[in-house]
Amino acid sequence: MIDQKPEIIKAVVFSIFDEDGPTPKIYWPRDMEESARLLIAMKTISILMGDAIYQDGSSTSEINYFGILPFPDLKLNGLTYFFLIPDSQARGNAKASTITILIDESNRVFFYENMKYLRIIVDKAASKIQVTKDFNEIEKIVESLKEELIEFTKDLGDILSTKRQLKILFTGIDGAGKTSFLLGVKKRYSEIIKVLPTKGVSRSQEHIFEQQNSQISIWDLAGQKSYRDKFIEESKFYLYNIDLMFYFIDIQDEERIEESLKLYKEIIYNLKELNEFPSIIICLNKHDPDLKDTKPMRKRIKNVTIDIEKQSEGFFFKIFYTSIFDHWSLISAYSFGLSQLSPNRELFVNQLKQFAMNTNSEAILLLNDNGIILSSYSKSEISDTVFEISAPHYQTLFKTFKEFKLLKKDYLISSGITEDSKSMIFKRIIVDQYNLYLLLYVEEEQGIKKVEKNLSDFVKNIKDLIKNYI
Repeated sequence: MIDQKPEIIKAVVFSIFDEDGPTPKIYWPRDMEESARLLIAMKTISILMGDAIYQDGSSTSEINYFGILPFPDLKLNGLTYFFLIPDSQARGNAKASTITILIDESNRVFFYENMKYLRIIVDKAASKIQVTKDFNEIEKIVESLKEELIEFTKDLGDILSTKRQLKILFTGIDGAGKTSFLLGVKKRYSEIIKVLPTKGVSRSQEHIFEQQNSQISIWDLAGQKSYRDKFIEESKFYLYNIDLMFYFIDIQDEERIEESLKLYKEIIYNLKELNEFPSIIICLNKHDPDLKDTKPMRKRIKNVTIDIEKQSEGFFFKIFYTSIFDHWSLISAYSFGLSQLSPNRELFVNQLKQFAMNTNSEAILLLNDNGIILSSYSKSEISDTVFEISAPHYQTLFKTFKEFKLLKKDYLISSGITEDSKSMIFKRIIVDQYNLYLLLYVEEEQGIKKVEKNLSDFVKNIKDLIKNYI
C-alpha cells in the first residue's frame, strides 16, 4: 500500500465583517469547529480593520493587505488577504473581508517559498468576489480556490526545512564600499580602516531578532574584474534564488561609473534570463556630507539615476544616497531592503497608520534594539525625512539615560519642536520577548496620554506580526 502524502492545505476560510461582527461565511473543511473558524475570522479582520481604514478611500481596490498570522491555539499558520467588498448599505460603502489559507505551523516555510504564486491566485479569487453579490457564486469561487491550492501542492516536493531560506546579494565593482557598508550598519567602525578587497564571496548571517523564522544569508561578492567575470559566467549559481539585491556605485569615482553601470546592466540581463526578479536597493555610495551638495555630485547623480531607471524596468528598485560618515543613511537603505523581505510589511504600515490616527501623530517609526527600522508611517515626505535623521539620536539618548538611571519612565519627550507645538516622543515597548522602540511626532497637547491610552491595543496587534516579520 502506497502512503498518501498528507495535505499541506488544512483549511480555507472566507470571512466578512457584517452586522454580527467578524463572521466566517464560507469555510473548508465543512466540519471545522465553530470556535476555530470564529477565532480565524475575528483575528484576521480585527488586526487589519481600523475605525477609519476605508473611510477616506475613493475605491475598494485601494485597500488590500497580505500577511502571515500565527494561530498557536490551533497549531496553524495562516496566509490572510484583507480586502473590501462594495456594499452601499455598509459603513464606508464597503464590507471588510478576508480570505485565509491555513497550514500546520511546522510547514510555515510553504508560504514564504510560494508567496508569489499564492498572492496571485488569492487576489484573483478576491477580485471575483468583489464583483458578485450572489452568495452561491462566492461559494463556487472559494471552492475553486481551494481546489487550485490543493492541486498546486500535489506537485511540490516534501518541505524539508522549518525555516525560510533567504539570500541577499551585495554586489558592485571593486572599491564601491560594499563591505564597509555592512560594517558601518553593525557599527564596527574600527574594522572599516582595515578592510581589504573581498576575494571571491564573503558570506555572513543576518539576525533581525534572536529567534526568527528565517535563515538570512548575505553574499558579499568581490568586485575585481576577474571575480565579477566569473560571477556573470556562473550566474546560474550566484544569481539564482535571490530574494534581495544591494547594488553599490561609488558616486565619487567619476572615471569608473560607466564600468559600474555596465556591470549593473549585465546583472539585470542575467536575472531576467533566469526569471529572477528580486527587489533591488541601489546605493549611490560615498555620498559624503562635505561633497553631497556640490554641483558635480548633483549632476553625476542625475545622470546615473536616469541610466539606473532605464536598466531597471520590470524590477522593484529604490535608490539611496549612502555614506559611512552618515550612519543613518546606511540604516535607512539597509532597513528598507530588509523590510521588503517581510510578508507582513503592509500590515505593519497599516497598524502604524491606525496608531497615528488614534494618537494624532504626524509620523511614526518602529525600530528594533539594533536601530533597524522595522516599519514607518508618515503623512508627509518632509516629516519622514526629518524623522529618520532624528531616530538614531533619540535611541542613543534613551539608552544613555537608561544606563545612568536618569529615566523614571520608558520614554523621552522633546516638547515645542515647531511653532505649531509638536512633540517628539521616543518610547520603549515590550512585544513578546523583544525590546522595540517607537518614535512619534505628535500634537503636544495630551500627546503621551494618547500614546499610553492606545499602546496596549497596538502592542497586541503587532505581537503576532512580529513573529512572522521575516
